[in-house]
Amino acid sequence: MKFIASSSLLLKNIQVLGGILNTNNTLPILDYFLFNISESVLKITASDLETTLSAEIKIESEDNGSIAVPAKLLIDTLKTFPEQPLTFNILDNNTIEI
Repeated sequence: MKFIASSSLLLKNIQVLGGILNTNNTLPILDYFLFNISESVLKITASDLETTLSAEIKIESEDNGSIAVPAKLLIDTLKTFPEQPLTFNILDNNTIEI
């Protein structure tokens, strides 16, 4: 699966969603964003089990699918990029290349 998204638009949205994530989660999956791609729209979801937030952004993609992405790692990584289109490749072993 492969998609292209604006670095600044993606960062802006995940920083808002990251506001509900806790550092002492009892379930490790709560430290992740859920990326769901459908029809060139990326839906990003974050939850702390009491509150769930979602955001949708337009992307370029010919594929559909879902993957869980480590929230803190993604936010820290995106902060290092200037405004530019970023290509995300989700490989068969569920790793992501940016």
